[in-house]
Amino acid sequence: MVNFLRRISDWTDRLARVLLVPIGIAFIAIVFLGVLTRYVFRAPIITSVELARIGFVWCAFLGAAVCLKNEKHTQFLFLLDRLRGLAKGVVKVTIALLSVSFFSFVTVKGIQMAQAVHDTYFPALGWSQVWLYLPVPVCCGIMLVHSLAFLGRDIQSVIHAREEGAAR
Repeated sequence: MVNFLRRISDWTDRLARVLLVPIGIAFIAIVFLGVLTRYVFRAPIITSVELARIGFVWCAFLGAAVCLKNEKHTQFLFLLDRLRGLAKGVVKVTIALLSVSFFSFVTVKGIQMAQAVHDTYFPALGWSQVWLYLPVPVCCGIMLVHSLAFLGRDIQSVIHAREEGAAR
């Protein structure tokens, strides 16, 4: 089961990275062209602000998912660095359980929020505002998968540490 969760986590990480690169490049290009046309040519692209906002939100949430997968997010290591063996494993399992709970909650609320704004539209683009709110449930769902994989890994390490302690 742990290997299955890890493989799903790896697959969703690849998906997030595949989406992040073109969206990031498009976001940078849109902002650059928006500034160029507004301040150099005095002929702004009306939709550039809305497109840039959508691109920024997608990049922020996809980037957060990639950081979580690589465990490069903000952590309070001062406690974990002082713990060893079973105690460290129990704290890591607790953190993983809290993460699973948090990302489950935010995924559900994000879906509800996206459904609530589905029928509202950007004034210049004419697109549904769901594109602005969709990164919340999608990326928190990806982070939920990563957290489940971490939980499985950490439970396995606690079981292993307990077995080692019992063997002594």
